[in-house]
Amino acid sequence: MELDILAAGLGVVSTALAALFWLWASLIKVPDNIDTFIAELQRVGRINAYGALCAFAAALCATYAFARQGRWL
Repeated sequence: MELDILAAGLGVVSTALAALFWLWASLIKVPDNIDTFIAELQRVGRINAYGALCAFAAALCATYAFARQGRWL
């Protein structure tokens, strides 16, 4: 029971963080200046990676909940 609540809570937080990271990455302005373009593009890539990691954690929590519901765990 406690593990189910922990997994659900982690899933909710991970989903919200993924959405926030991807929103943040989409709002970064990429300049036309080639000198600053690469640095900003790398920054967008790092933030997107954080969002993907959070989405992966949320997917694991959802998989756990699905398996528990089907009595596989």
